Amino acid sequence: MVDVASSVVTVLVFILLALSILAVYFIARLKIKALNAGSFNVAYREKPEDTWVAGVCHYAEDLLKWYRLFSLKWGSSVRWTRQDFEILNSEVREADGETLAILHCRAGQAKHGQIEPPADFYLAMGVHDYSGLVSWMESVPPQAAEVF
Repeated sequence: MVDVASSVVTVLVFILLALSILAVYFIARLKIKALNAGSFNVAYREKPEDTWVAGVCHYAEDLLKWYRLFSLKWGSSVRWTRQDFEILNSEVREADGETLAILHCRAGQAKHGQIEPPADFYLAMGVHDYSGLVSWMESVPPQAAEVF
């Protein structure tokens, strides 16, 4: 009887330890992604009928990287290219006392070293973050001239 009880306690300790490690991982991932310079909160969905998925976007030189808020994956879930990033439509809505910009966008996705053809998707963000996104789109860095 004592052996069974000690085995159950051991299993419970390992389960609690595993859950604690996962919690620390999620919190560390979220803090690092959200507090990184050039990051902002964004909800994403592929189609208008899909539900919004919370996440964080981060500006890179040529990519806009979106990280799902709750994910085991450390890297970005989606990476859109700046060169063909378009905002097709935008509207402002009030939700829970916050003013949000809802965007219908189109951009190519960078996957496995390849650029996929542009596809439509939707983003929701605060209006100040929307201003930052537009500035990022318009401030394409100069391209180096090829020298022969």
